[in-house]
Amino acid sequence: MSNNKKNIMNENMKKTALNFGLIISAVGILFSLTAYVIDEKLFVNPIATILVLVLSVVLPFFAIRSYKKLNNGFASFREAFSAFILPVILSLFVNFLFNMLLHNVIDSDLSARQGAMAFEGMMDMPDEQLEATLSIMGLESMDELESEMIKKTKEGASVVGSLKSSATGFIFFCFIGLIAAAVSKKNPPEFE
Repeated sequence: MSNNKKNIMNENMKKTALNFGLIISAVGILFSLTAYVIDEKLFVNPIATILVLVLSVVLPFFAIRSYKKLNNGFASFREAFSAFILPVILSLFVNFLFNMLLHNVIDSDLSARQGAMAFEGMMDMPDEQLEATLSIMGLESMDELESEMIKKTKEGASVVGSLKSSATGFIFFCFIGLIAAAVSKKNPPEFE
């Protein structure tokens, strides 16, 4: 393979990673801003969070497709995986920075409110499930549960908590990316 062709593929990969990384980042940031400005209960709404997760998982598949289009319909396993995971890495980084800014600079009480909203959502659970939750968590009262929910949410919004969350997300996306790359790879023919 010539150096010129390698450079073109590198440029195609950079273009794909940047474009889709910013698109995926925009999904997370727009969700957070919408929830923050319109209704903070969206932060703990399972339907809204699942929708954002689905979009975040589906968009990297389009990154592979876009890369293949730029590369005459071909992508090796490595290229397909890179086209999937590089935008994810960029979006994890951008969203990490945005969430640090939102939760620690703009509104440092936001995570406590999110924990309180998560607790309120748990109050809709049947009594048996609430009792089981208390038992599993080693707690004795609803007040302890509320305090624990707020504490865990605050920890999740900290730098360490956000890094752990990003690492977990990265591992999840790597697994999906490996499957996507295996399914999407298409090598050019050996002989033409």
